[in-house]
Amino acid sequence: MVQVSQARKAEFDYSYDYSAGQAQSPGKVRRVYKKSNPGKRTLIKVGMAGFAYAIILVYICVTVSNMGYQMVHLEKDIAKLQDANHMLEFKIAEQVSLDRIELVATKQLGMCKLDSNRAIAVTASRPEKVQIADQKTTVDKMENKSIGERSLQKLYSNLMLLAEKR
Repeated sequence: MVQVSQARKAEFDYSYDYSAGQAQSPGKVRRVYKKSNPGKRTLIKVGMAGFAYAIILVYICVTVSNMGYQMVHLEKDIAKLQDANHMLEFKIAEQVSLDRIELVATKQLGMCKLDSNRAIAVTASRPEKVQIADQKTTVDKMENKSIGERSLQKLYSNLMLLAEKR
C-alpha cells in the first residue's frame, strides 16, 4: 500500500508541474550499457584476421595457378618454335645438299661435268730461297757512314734480328 501511495504522489506531482505550464527540462539521461560478453570483441578481431588470411590465401592460390597456365602456354610456344627451327634447318640442309647444287649448276647455270680427257695437271715449282743480309757485312759498311746513317742501319739490323727470331 505504501508503494501505491508513493506512485500516486509522483503522478500527481508530475501532472501538476506539467499542467501549471512550467515545463521542466528533463535532465541529461545517461545510459549505461553493461557488457554482456567481454570476449566478443576479441572474437570479432580473430574472425576478421582469419577472413583476411583466407582472402590472401585464395589470392596466392589463384596467382600460382595462373602462373602454371602461363608456364604451360610458354612450353607449348617453345615446342612450336623448336619444330619451326628444325624445319628451317632441314630446308637449309636441303638447299645446300650436293645433289641440289649439281642440279642447279647443270640446269640453271649451264655447266657441264669435267671430262677426264680434258684434265690438265700442273706441277708446282719449288720457291726460290730469299737471301738474308749478313750482319757482319752491315756492321762493316756502318763504319764508313755518318752518325745518322749508322743509327738507321743499327735500327734496321735490329729489326732484321727480330724478324728472324719470329
